[in-house]
Amino acid sequence: MKFSFHAGSIDSRLLILLVVAVTVILQVLDKTFGNTLTISLDPQASLMVFGLMVLVSITMQFVLFENTRKSIKVERSNSRLGQIILVITTLLQYSAAGFLVIILFEALFTSQYNVNLLEITVGISLITSSLLLAILSSRFVRTYVNSPSKVVLAYSIAIAILSLSGIIAFAYVDNFLQGKPDYITPYFNPWISYSPTASPAVVFAYQFTAIMSFLSLWVATIFLTSRYASKSKKIKYWTIVSIPLVYFASLYLIPFLQQQNLLEQLGIEDIPTYAYSYNYLLNTVKAAGGIMFGIAFFLLSRTIMHGQLQRSIVMAGVGLILLFGASTTSLVIMATYPPWGVISMTFLIIGSYSLLVGLDSAAFYLATDSSLRRIIATSSQKEHDILKALGHAESQRMVIDKVNSISKLVHDKIQTDKLFAISSEPTDVQGYINEVLGEVWHIDQDLLQKAKDKLPREDHG
Repeated sequence: MKFSFHAGSIDSRLLILLVVAVTVILQVLDKTFGNTLTISLDPQASLMVFGLMVLVSITMQFVLFENTRKSIKVERSNSRLGQIILVITTLLQYSAAGFLVIILFEALFTSQYNVNLLEITVGISLITSSLLLAILSSRFVRTYVNSPSKVVLAYSIAIAILSLSGIIAFAYVDNFLQGKPDYITPYFNPWISYSPTASPAVVFAYQFTAIMSFLSLWVATIFLTSRYASKSKKIKYWTIVSIPLVYFASLYLIPFLQQQNLLEQLGIEDIPTYAYSYNYLLNTVKAAGGIMFGIAFFLLSRTIMHGQLQRSIVMAGVGLILLFGASTTSLVIMATYPPWGVISMTFLIIGSYSLLVGLDSAAFYLATDSSLRRIIATSSQKEHDILKALGHAESQRMVIDKVNSISKLVHDKIQTDKLFAISSEPTDVQGYINEVLGEVWHIDQDLLQKAKDKLPREDHG
């Protein structure tokens, strides 16, 4: 992708953060309404609430999508892959929103909705998000190969698992929705399935990848923020970063305690607010994790004075927050009336897109700004390791592409001028470029001194 300077004001960044805050609240309400708050409401009243939330969600998606592009100034890419990503992401994001509106109108005018429309909306969101994350993961792998780093490896694995979990989640949802009636009405009981549950293999794969995607991103976040665990702040640091992990573990601990009848024996299940508290826990645990993962990038952006790079890192954090807040698979498979949970899932595409564009543009700025590269390369802060690796890998790619292009032109010119074609052994362009980039990024003082000592001898020669 191609990026250029855009002097966005601080108001633009605050607008994005405000929209993200509203989106997180919207996602939590979407799950909460589906589980508890609208159970006692009239179906028409629930539908009106759903319609209002659809309107707000589409507005938020539009603002996020446009501001993601404007804040980083994404222009028409020179690469075919960049062009495809931009066009397809835009098309599918608005397609998912369009199907959401169709479901709303169908429910408003016919008091029912086609479950196939729900499946299409979820499928577009999950599959598109997974493909974008797969592209990002492949770029992280390439970065790790060219510039090994623990934090880059951790994010490579985490994003790859997150991409895989999206594909498996779609298979999981499809298995359940295929067993639902063709049309969902207000009289349909979502707690009763019209087909057997998903196969044990699909259920295990879904649960395993969901757990591993959370844990792997938690580990990557620890690597990114480890400098804050100084001796004086170590207890405070580990307390803060452990809260989302304990919060997430409670999703599996509470059902286990219920199976053992321990909660009933303690009288906890008899507390009137227990059901609401438990549902609130279910609805906010993933969002809480996403906020932690996103804040790690916000903290990283505060250590950077370069405005464009700072905005890119912030957008990457925004992407992680949106991605985890959009996890509502367990609610969507119930096919409630109206279809709660699907509103949140339509944010998967914009979340993945923000993460991809944010990190890709960060690599571009690092590769094309020599002064910024020198500052990052000489930084002793561990959280800058990911920026060093991204910038080094992108610099290498850009130089190799340029050298190969020039080399081909020169070779073709020589072959045209000569009477006879002469085959020659290819030079080690890759090794030469690695050596040059190593000098740029690591500043070999011995090499510089040798160059200075050599100059006087050449002048006298």
